[in-house]
Order: sequence, then structure tokens, then C-alpha cells
Amino acid sequence: MFKRSFYNVLILVMLGTTLFAQRPQGQGQGGNMPANGVLTGKVLDKLTDVPMEYANVVLFSMRDSSVVAGTVTGVDGTFKMEQLKPGRFYVIANFIGYEKTYINDVKINPKQWTVDLGTILLNPASTNLDGVEVVADKARIEYKIDKKIVNVSQDIMSAGSSAVSVLENTPSVQVDIEGNVSLRGTSNFTVLIDGRPSVLEGSDALQQIPASSIEHIEIITNPSAKYDPDGVGGIINVVMKKQKSPGVNGVINTSIAANNKYKLDALLNYRTKNFNIFGGIDFNYRDFSMNGETRYETYLVDTTNFRNSLMEGNMNRSGFGAKAGFDYFVSDKSTLTVSGRYGGYRFSHERDTRRHIYTEPFTQDDYSRSESVSDREGTYYEGNVNYITKFDDKGHQLEISGFYSSRNGDDMEDQSDYTTTSDWVVNDDQPDAIRTTEDDYDYDIRIKADYTKPIGEDGKLEAGYQSRIEFENEKYVYNDFDYDQNTWVENPLYTSEMDFSRNIHSIYGIYSNTWGSFGYQLGLRGEYTDRSIENAQATEPYIIDRFDYFPTIHISKQFNKDHQVLMSYGRRIDRPGGRELDPFVNYFDPYNMRQGNPALEPEYIDSYELSYQKRLNNAFISLETYYRINKNKITRIKTLQDDGIILHTFQNMNKDYSLGAELMLNADFTKWFNFNGSVNVYDYRLEGTVEGLDVSTSSTNWDSRMNLTFKIEGGVRTQVTGMYHGPSVTAQGEQEGFFMANLAVRKDFFDGRFTSTLSVRDLFATGKRETITRGAGFYSWDYFEREAPIIMLNFSYIINNYKRQRNNNSGDDGSSEGEMDMGM
Repeated sequence: MFKRSFYNVLILVMLGTTLFAQRPQGQGQGGNMPANGVLTGKVLDKLTDVPMEYANVVLFSMRDSSVVAGTVTGVDGTFKMEQLKPGRFYVIANFIGYEKTYINDVKINPKQWTVDLGTILLNPASTNLDGVEVVADKARIEYKIDKKIVNVSQDIMSAGSSAVSVLENTPSVQVDIEGNVSLRGTSNFTVLIDGRPSVLEGSDALQQIPASSIEHIEIITNPSAKYDPDGVGGIINVVMKKQKSPGVNGVINTSIAANNKYKLDALLNYRTKNFNIFGGIDFNYRDFSMNGETRYETYLVDTTNFRNSLMEGNMNRSGFGAKAGFDYFVSDKSTLTVSGRYGGYRFSHERDTRRHIYTEPFTQDDYSRSESVSDREGTYYEGNVNYITKFDDKGHQLEISGFYSSRNGDDMEDQSDYTTTSDWVVNDDQPDAIRTTEDDYDYDIRIKADYTKPIGEDGKLEAGYQSRIEFENEKYVYNDFDYDQNTWVENPLYTSEMDFSRNIHSIYGIYSNTWGSFGYQLGLRGEYTDRSIENAQATEPYIIDRFDYFPTIHISKQFNKDHQVLMSYGRRIDRPGGRELDPFVNYFDPYNMRQGNPALEPEYIDSYELSYQKRLNNAFISLETYYRINKNKITRIKTLQDDGIILHTFQNMNKDYSLGAELMLNADFTKWFNFNGSVNVYDYRLEGTVEGLDVSTSSTNWDSRMNLTFKIEGGVRTQVTGMYHGPSVTAQGEQEGFFMANLAVRKDFFDGRFTSTLSVRDLFATGKRETITRGAGFYSWDYFEREAPIIMLNFSYIINNYKRQRNNNSGDDGSSEGEMDMGM
């Protein structure tokens, strides 16, 4: 009903506007009077007070109910109709999933040419389906000119989980069984939290963020020049919940799963006329059993060495955090925000590995057993100060912010190797024992200013500056166990310390406007980088001074209210980090060592996208095509050393190319069944050499996902998700595909104040990781699988007036502005 009403109004707007434009001069309301009338106002969600973008506002004649004019609201919920003749009118404001709001007896005359309707509130619509109240849902995926928005509240599977679980079933994103996230096939992307950099990186950061604390996630594959250009794949911006309702409100979430998996988080908010105070805590502890198998072959002149391993173990991810802050509304146009967060993290592995080593031609069988413990933990802090002031003309504003974050981390790995019999019985009491430790300290300081100025009717100029100061200290210590002294002894030959510093100063400018039915945004960002690496074993530091430029282009073509074409181009960079550059050799077991490459050059990425989006009667379809060229591709490679040890290092390849298309469909087949699915197919090509060996390769890769949501009587919802990641190639081998399915059931109680969710992840225990690596003189096959299925029970309780927001396009949450919103 709601969508049908929307389309009826839309048709009336189009027909009415056409008819009005064809009226002979002097007829209709106002006669020969000049058309100097102006009608303005602002549309908000009644429950959340959040501005509603793309709400329809239609002006009707009181005399004959004919359509006089119509428009849609902007990103801040405001609208403006101009060139109106005098008369008496009424207004209807409407949006899909909301009830219509009527404003009667609107008068425009020479004494009052400009009429401001003030704030118009739209109430979310609800209907009864077989005695069950069905509330109109917000789209799970929304599209804007430069990003996709994932609304977490529509993902039942995410209850009790992290941001990674939300992304598992999101277009353009791939997640493996260990929770490692890739964006358009690359793990090199930037994670932002409310538009600010995360203390942790990539998947580690996303694993620590409770899904219940997230309002929505933005997937930005071709960001504008306003953003840092770091990351091959683009940006994942996590926008956290912040309430707008007055008084005290909050929410508590807790979950429990089999085999030591727990989670608790809470948010509390207090809002008055001049202040908004918020805070929250979160804790998670997750144990996972795991097992794997490895086969190594190394080829010498007349001998082949074989090393087969079987591994069983346990993996733990845990963390805690506390955050607090306030908004001070200095005036109607100025706001000061101060916030901070303190937290800790731990990622650990315990492994029991059994090895069988032999040769061909046969000499003898060697059996050994390795017990290892890897523990990576640390604490972090971040603070933010933000001041924004808005000027009298709409959209004119200045924002100044400062950000500081720091992290202290300790990585430790203990390994003991025992010789055993063929049935794995230990036959020595003094194993070869090593302990390696890494102490990390880093900080990140950013000071930035962003200015926005409207130009003309639809134009806008944006400009800004950022100073970015980064520092990292890393100390690596290698210890042998001395049985005579019964203590660990530092080995100075394998001990090192590194200081990594990088300063980046950036300026950018963006101009956007419309030309007929076209919208365009042109941007340019310039960055000066000063980088230094100092190693205690190096004779001199490695220094780089460089200036880079990053143009961006976004173009949209609006055919009508139901479909559009988007085109974009962006140049990006992936700068190698300290660990990738550190030239010192680190040993992490008797068979493997790691070394950085200080000669690494940054990757430069040219990214092109073309997409078409179409809204059907009860469905939405999107087709995105993309082409990405990556110059100086940084690749992790393995090489066999003379002593049989595998060296893990990094190297620049020539280029890699990705050309693909992603098809997405969202359809409400009935009032109780929704289908959301996507298929991504891309051709990947890599050019390069390793130790003089040409490793150029190519493959056609694909992945798909689906999300089925059922609304059942009694306020019950069921969600079934499935995803398949097809096989892919790497610089030295390939990775097999895998399939996973999940199931979740949610039930609301007490008018939605209390919610329980039962979920089953990896329902059929089909998640796995299987890779093959080939190089000069060696071959390896690795297989890994994690505990499955995982059954979890989650509970959520709302305190007072806490609202699960249905629409959040207010632009004050760290997200970027968009030109068009098409729900999926």
C-alpha cells in the first residue's frame, strides 16, 4: 500500500507539473499575477527527529485538488518550491513506509510571497497482517552517488556478533572463515569509525566492534577527494549509534554461545536542550576450536624433502572497551563534540602440531611434535574534539577537528619442538624451545579543517586541509631456553628495534553541481609525505620525501525518479607499513622466517566504476561494473633458502588488473517475504616475476550471496543467509572456494522493548580455507577449518525512549553526503 501510494503521488507530480507548465498564461490560480511565491519547510522522522532525505512534498490547489508543484527533500530534510502564483493550497508530504502528512490552508499572496511550513513530521506506517503488526522496514542496503549504506538493524544474523558478521552478507565484501575481510577482492582497505581512523587495522578493528552498537556501515569503493586516499579497495566507515531522543535512554545487549563465547555491551544517552551526553561499554570473549593440515615439498638437485603436518588447536578473540562523550549545542548553528574511548584486545592461538619428515630417495622417517602458543594483546586510547558551525545560507559550514590515538601492544610466541616415535610418543624431555616477543607502541595525530560553501542554485564548493602525524616503535626479541640456567636467554643475533615515522600533509578541493539531469562532482587532493625508517642494525635511515596527487570524478544521470546511472573515477594509494618495510629477519618457527623489504614502493590504483540502478514496483535492481589497475602491486611471497627454511617477504609486482560486474536484487515478493541477493564476477590478472621466475597469472573469480527474510505471526522473523566464494589465484598459487549458510530467528516482546535472537552460523560446517603455493624449489598445500556450527543466543533490552533509528541521513555522523538514495 505504501509503495503504491508513493508511485501514485510520483505520477501525479510528473503529470501535474507537465499540465501546469502547459497552462495558457493568465489561467489557473493567480491569473496574471507574477509567480513570486516561495514555499519552504523541513521533513523529519517523527520517532527519531532525523531529517528525511528524498521525501516527496506535493503542493495541491484547494480549488480543484490539481497538482501545482512538487519536489523532494535534500540531505538535511529541507525543501523549497519557487515561482508559485498566489492562491490557497494544501500540501501532502510522503515517503515509502510512512504515513502521509497533510498541511491544509496554505496561503500565498502579494503580502506574503514566502511561506515557511516549518517542521513536518512523518510517522512510520504500520498495518495488520493476520492480526500481526507489520512495521515498514528500512532498506537493508541504500545507494548514494559515492557509497553503499548497510543498515545493521535489518540484519538479524548480526545479533550478538561483530561488524564482520554484518559484512559477511554485504555486496562487494568477502569474509573468510577466520573473519578476514576483503573489499572487492583485496584486504587492503581503510576502516573508519564515525569518519575517523581506527586504532586497529582492517579486520582486527571490525572484529572488535559490536554489531549492536552500529547504526550503519558505509561501503565506499571510490571515495571523493575529501577522504584519505589510502587503501586499494576503498573505505569501510562504521557509523556508531547516537540517540536524538530527549531524556535518558539506552540499550543493553548480551549473548552466549557454546564453547566459551560471551558478549555484553550497553549504550546510555542523556539529551537536553543544550547537551547530549553519551557513553557505553562492551566486552567479548570467543573461543574457537580449529584444525588443519599442511604438506610441504622442497626440491634439491637429487632429493625431494617432504614435511607433512597435522594441527589441532584453539583460537581466542577477546576485547573490552569503554567510551564516553558529549555534544554541546552552543547555538542553533554551532556544536562542540568531545569524545574518547579506552579499550583492550587479545588474539591468541594454541596449536599442537604433529610432523612427519622424510625424503625421496628414502633415507629415514623423522617424527616430531610442536606445541606453540601465540598471544597478541594490547590496550589503546583515542580522543576526538570536533567543532562545527553553520552559516545563514543553507549548506554553508566550517568544521574543525582534532584526533589522537595510541596503542601499546605485546606479541609473544612460545614454541617447543619434541622428537617422537611414529605414534607421536615424546622421547625427549628437553625440547628445542624458542620464544619471540614484539613490543609495539604507536600513535596517530590528525588535525583537519573542512569548509563547505554553496554556489548558485545547486553548486557546492568544498575545501580542506589535514595534518597527519604517525609514529611506530617496534622491538623484536628472540630468546632461546637455557636448560642449564633454567631460563630464557636473549639471542642478540636475532634481536632488533625499529622506529617508523610518517608525516602527511594534505589539501583538497571539490566542486559539485548539476547540469540538466546530470549531476557531477570533481575533486583533487594533493599530499606531501615525509617518511623515515630507522633500524638499530642499519647504517642509515630509509627516508622518502614525495608529493602525490589524487583526482576524483563522480557523475550521475537521473532519468526519472526510478532509475539512474552513476559513473566514477578515483586514484588511490596503498603505502607499505613498518612491518612490511623492516629489513631485519624474524624467525617464527624452525621452518619459517619473515623479513620486510625497505625498497617497497607504494601501490598506485586507478579505479573506474559504472553502475545502473532501477526501482521496480516492489523491487530494486543494481548493476555495478568496475575496473581497477594496480601499479606496483605489493605481494606477500615465499622463497626457499639454502638451508631449507621458507622466507616470507614482500615484493612489488608490475601490475594487477580487476575487471568485474556485480548484480544485486532486492524484492518484496509478499508482505511477509523479502529476497536480497547479489552475484559478483570478475576477471583478475597479475603481471610480475619472483626471483626471475615469471608468475604472471589470471583467473575468472566469482562470489554470490543471498538473504531470505520471513515475517511470521506473533512478531517472529526468520532469516536465512548463504554465501559462496569461488576459487581464486595468487601470485604463487591458488585458493579453493567455499560455501557457508546461516540461520537466525528473532522474536520481539513487550512492544519491541525486549528482543531475543537465536542464530546458527556455518549451519552445515562447510567453511574452510584451502590454498596451494608454488615457488622455485618448493610446493605447499594448506587446509584449515574452524569450529562449526556455532549456535548463539542473544538478548536485547531497550531502556526508556531508546529508538532503533529508521533513517539516518542527517549528515552529522561522520558519513559523507550523497546525491541520491535508492533503497535495496
